[in-house]
Amino acid sequence: MRHRTWPASCLLLLALPGCAALGGALGGWGERPPAPLDQATVASDARLDSNGVLAGSFVGEGTSRAVHLVTSDTTLIAALARRYRPASDRRGDIWQWLAGRGTVSVALDPRADSAAAAQHVLVGSPEGHTRVQLASILLRGSRCGARGAQAELVVVDVGRGRGPSLRGPVVGAFFAPEDYRVGLNREYRDPIPSPSPALRDSLLGWTRAALDSMLDRLVPARERPLSNEPAGALALNSLQDEDAADLLPYRMEDGRVRYAVSLRERRRTAQGTEVLGAIVMAWDSSGAWRQVVFRPTLLDYRRGRPSRAHAGLTPPLFWRRLETISGFAFGRDYLWMEQVNVADQSVLWVILEPRSNTVVAAAEMEGPC
Repeated sequence: MRHRTWPASCLLLLALPGCAALGGALGGWGERPPAPLDQATVASDARLDSNGVLAGSFVGEGTSRAVHLVTSDTTLIAALARRYRPASDRRGDIWQWLAGRGTVSVALDPRADSAAAAQHVLVGSPEGHTRVQLASILLRGSRCGARGAQAELVVVDVGRGRGPSLRGPVVGAFFAPEDYRVGLNREYRDPIPSPSPALRDSLLGWTRAALDSMLDRLVPARERPLSNEPAGALALNSLQDEDAADLLPYRMEDGRVRYAVSLRERRRTAQGTEVLGAIVMAWDSSGAWRQVVFRPTLLDYRRGRPSRAHAGLTPPLFWRRLETISGFAFGRDYLWMEQVNVADQSVLWVILEPRSNTVVAAAEMEGPC
């Protein structure tokens, strides 16, 4: 975290216009918002050592039976394929082999893979942390070669359901032996009260105003002003893509609470073209802290659905399924979301650390390949 030393005059006279503006920009904590992102891309810090032990972070989703952690990291996928490819089937390119097989299921050998089976693995869910164990690996090939290939790590709860629920969006962490600390496994995440209806309305209003202001500076003069397209009540925390918002509280490592908002609303240009505006932001309860997580995008409609970036002004993206999940080490929360590319219909699962707008892990779940 970067700190700023304020001039003594500003500390004493914060009510003066110049110093008050500075206080608002820094959220009153000597802290600057991180640089906003245009989009998330496939990201991974995972690695595989010579003993088959994994280390790194993975995005995933849990079901009633198991948790599925996924990666599009081609370096890791190739390393796993080289390790588990049958000795009798080692001719040819790895990507051609995977494409020909479709899906390769790897059952871990208790002897050969004992180090991998015994390593420390945690899953962070909306409810907290859970110790899990690697059960199997699935390698999926693609007709596009490396693009579209995927590794899926199936992990199971070692506590047999006695801890936090593992259903829904999760982040998984495979720890190298020297990195694991017992204190990381703290089980239940402290719940955060939902915002009051008044605060919820304020958060949506602030986000809507910020979206409109940024879009107004983005579009050509002939298309301004963008007008709202009334569509009834905004769908909140639903599976709806358009005229919808996700709004969730999350906790910083120092205990402060902020609110993440993903907004997707229709607008109409001055020339009558229907468009969809989208943005992801974070706020504190007063509105003094304003953080753009993903810069706004503006999308054109075709056949009733968003289909491309409007005039090529922004990436052809929007963000949905926002969820707060328990992070590791500092009691902080991560944000889980889907990034949808309307041009090629690809969907990226994303884990983001909001303090720094850092993508912790991201994997392509749907796409042209």
